[in-house]
Amino acid sequence: MIQIPKEELLYSLESGYTEYKTWKASGASEVDLAHVKGFCTTIEQILAVYSDVTAEDIKKIKMPIIGNESLKRKKRENKEIDLNADLDLPTILRRVKVR
Repeated sequence: MIQIPKEELLYSLESGYTEYKTWKASGASEVDLAHVKGFCTTIEQILAVYSDVTAEDIKKIKMPIIGNESLKRKKRENKEIDLNADLDLPTILRRVKVR
């Protein structure tokens, strides 16, 4: 099992928040921001599950950098599900619209 010191994870989380703030201010694409947000969220979850870091501890790091901004994924729009779809056909081909 890999053992990463808690302090290193906390530093990585702080660096991730800072990177997110910088990229957002510079007008980075949503895709780039999503990668950083995913990184931060993953580190938050690892800290919450495998260490004694609480949500309040994470909030103390997060608030001065990005405030109360949520990094969680936005809910997807309701997309209709085709119950008659041919599931043997690869997804990429099922999503191509016929003109």
